[in-house]
Amino acid sequence: MIVTEGTPSGEVDAAMPISDARGMGSGFLSGVMVVFVGNVVARGLGFLFPLALARVTSRSDFALVYFFVNTGFAAGELVLAGFPTGLTRFISAYPGERSHWTGAAVLGGMPLLTLSIIAGCVLSVQSSAPVGPMILVIVGLTIDAYYFALLRGLGWFGTLMLYRISANAGQLIVLLVAAALGFASVELAVAAYSLLYLAPIVVIELKRHPLQDVLLNGSRPTLQAVRALTRFSVPALVSGLAYAAIQGLDVYFVRAFAPAQLADYGAARSLAMPMQLVPFAITLILLPRVASASEKARARMLEEALSVTLVVSVAAVLAYALLAGPLVSFFFPAGYKHASGLLVLIAPAMGIVSLYSVLSQWWMGIGRSMTPAACLVVAAALAACAELVITPRAGAPGAAASMGIGGLAALALLGSLTLAHLRRSSPGVVEASR
Repeated sequence: MIVTEGTPSGEVDAAMPISDARGMGSGFLSGVMVVFVGNVVARGLGFLFPLALARVTSRSDFALVYFFVNTGFAAGELVLAGFPTGLTRFISAYPGERSHWTGAAVLGGMPLLTLSIIAGCVLSVQSSAPVGPMILVIVGLTIDAYYFALLRGLGWFGTLMLYRISANAGQLIVLLVAAALGFASVELAVAAYSLLYLAPIVVIELKRHPLQDVLLNGSRPTLQAVRALTRFSVPALVSGLAYAAIQGLDVYFVRAFAPAQLADYGAARSLAMPMQLVPFAITLILLPRVASASEKARARMLEEALSVTLVVSVAAVLAYALLAGPLVSFFFPAGYKHASGLLVLIAPAMGIVSLYSVLSQWWMGIGRSMTPAACLVVAAALAACAELVITPRAGAPGAAASMGIGGLAALALLGSLTLAHLRRSSPGVVEASR
């Protein structure tokens, strides 16, 4: 099957190998290490945000903020997953047309931002939550997603990590200062989470001005460019929505069917997030590098990326199984003790999703966004059915199990298609890996 997508001229072109690096290569690994180290710091600061929130607010306020953040992310996938992902790949594959694709991505995403806000408001109303904070979360995440995609596509991974570290540090500082002054609230926590991305963006633009250079030094977007980007971005959008249904709407279902358990579920999910540090670093680098690599190098990248992700995920699941109780007791107040049992259930589900994410970003990198989208839609439907059947009966443990069911289905489907693709395109690599 031929890999096709829109080119700057609007014609159909095969995936274009630009680099013949062997496997991950030193450049790939150095990029992964930069992202990993930076992401450890950034995620560490982000990890402290819910921990601090749990100590300076009531259980009900903590649960509400967690609902806004996670459900806002799920609703925001309408705008977050499609055109920003397309932007990263197209400016990586076509470096001479960066302004062309950036403008097209912004134009294509604006209607989706409106739909995201509407979806978020509907979910808030159905959950008896105010709509204002939900809108703020979705707008903030959209700004972050586009700027993140730009820096990622440009290959500015060091700047990208500084951007995230600064934003997460700002969020934590604002929350702690507000708590010390007696002003900590749901609204302030949501505002800090949503808007503090703007501060490092301003600093980066004053110092290195990547967005200004891209927008001012190139051609304007055309309808043809929007259409070409849309052909790639729509399947990526579908994939993102399905991903959010598996690993985002679980929080919504817990609030809907077991609201008393939402605080414990949010605490457990927060503690499980560090296990995604390495997979995140790998997938962040994988898409743009695969987009500019040869067929043989792409296969090697996938093999090594999956191996590292599998080892890290298994080690993390075992560690959480042994240390869940002490971890919850150390990081959260005594009222969150029931989170330990949930953490043991959530960790394997997140490990499965991490493996799928590596496969998905690899397929995005080779220009085949439709394949992971189709697999994830099927898996998301299965996860949603599981949520509706299991969560009302089992509560928060049912939500964790449903996430695992959806992730396992997605991994099985896309994994089988990946093996078939590699056998057709790189039989030597597949045989050597056996």
